[in-house]
Amino acid sequence: MSSLSSTRLDLDSNPIKPITICIIGAGGFIGSHLSEKFMFQTPPKVLALDVYNDKLKHLLELETLPWNNRIESPRLNIKRDSKLEGLIKIADLVINLAAILALPLITRHVTCHDLQ
Repeated sequence: MSSLSSTRLDLDSNPIKPITICIIGAGGFIGSHLSEKFMFQTPPKVLALDVYNDKLKHLLELETLPWNNRIESPRLNIKRDSKLEGLIKIADLVINLAAILALPLITRHVTCHDLQ
């Protein structure tokens, strides 16, 4: 596998500019794993958008990581934040993985009286 630092070239031997990928819903299971995969195996810049970024902290905290300048994770609620449109406009590719958060189940305790 080639090094991430090597310059990629097109068919005319011109350098290919790394793209910017915007992942909406990056704090979820799929989004966090996809963000991690991009950091470890590809050269693009990633805008990892979500209300929560707990699952991305290991990619964001250490300034010594080789991809430190390639990932940003602004916390925003896509339903209410006007910054979303601007972030989408600067991206070359948008991956929308946004989902409605699962609400905790409300359970009813069954008593012996309910069974009769």
